[in-house]
Amino acid sequence: MNIQNNIVINRFLQTILLLTCVLQLSAQEARIIKLKPNKKLYTPHNYYITTIVDDREEKDNIGTMRAGIANKVVPINLDGGAAKAIETFINNSIQQNTQLDGLEMHITQLRISEKNVDMRQQADLAYGVAFYQNGNKLVEYTGSGYVQTGFDASAYIEKLIKSNIERGLQDFDKWYTKSEGSAGVIASVKIVPAGDKGAIYYNKNRKLTLNDFEGEPDELSKGAAATYSGIAMKYSHERKGRTVKLDISLNVYFDKQHSWCKPNGRSAKTLNHEQLHFDITALNACRLADKIRNYSFTIENYQTELENLLRDADKEGAVLQNNYDKETVHGTKPTEQKAWDDDIRTTLGNTDCY
Repeated sequence: MNIQNNIVINRFLQTILLLTCVLQLSAQEARIIKLKPNKKLYTPHNYYITTIVDDREEKDNIGTMRAGIANKVVPINLDGGAAKAIETFINNSIQQNTQLDGLEMHITQLRISEKNVDMRQQADLAYGVAFYQNGNKLVEYTGSGYVQTGFDASAYIEKLIKSNIERGLQDFDKWYTKSEGSAGVIASVKIVPAGDKGAIYYNKNRKLTLNDFEGEPDELSKGAAATYSGIAMKYSHERKGRTVKLDISLNVYFDKQHSWCKPNGRSAKTLNHEQLHFDITALNACRLADKIRNYSFTIENYQTELENLLRDADKEGAVLQNNYDKETVHGTKPTEQKAWDDDIRTTLGNTDCY
């Protein structure tokens, strides 16, 4: 009786050992894929991912692949599981802006399967993600892809999964911008007389005087005087969700320390010519303000677009100033000078900038 019991117990132990060996073997054969960071990954402009949720019924793996010399079918999974692996990949690849709208990304499909195609192994991917806001599903994207290889396809599968993640982020960003609700850039602009003490800020009631030209004259220049003026821009921006509010200030300034006048050129005629240079800068600022008010800024690139508008205004202003000096020969042709005086000052007087 005791002998029979020992036999039963031994067989039971052998079964446990055998089962343990099988489980260990399966764990060793499972292929784990790690999603390495991609520093060039698309960065969403309108939202950030708060968390990744795996909605799949089967979460233990993401499919199978053939591996090794024996070309054996083995299960595959992402390092730490699909949700953790994708969340880590996104957070390690991009700097998420938590000032934007926080959304959940749900994995609805993620399945790899292999088959033979023209004597080559082909790995097919079925991928799907849905985006949620405050518990509500906004939209779902599904996609597919495949790679063909004659050997271990794990590296190709990694790239395939990462490219589908990026496509989902980018497609949703476009959809979210165009979806219902307030979105876009609201720009307000004003011209203000403010700045440092070394400058005079444009005021229609404050004309330049010869004493304002404090710079050292350029003796190599053929001109009697030189006006250094320009447009300075300052702006602040506040973002709430998909709406950006831009508050822009333009300053039209005359640089006293760099503007100069030679002793033999200190006359009312010279001063009038230089004053119109300042007036032209002021008029150019008015035109820039109008362009800003009428410009359709994009929420993705409004800062670059604003800086480009200022850069273009500087170029246009330089062309106008050069044409003015060329046609009046630096103010030495009275008829041409009067024509410019009448044109610029009449146009400037009809604006409500100052």
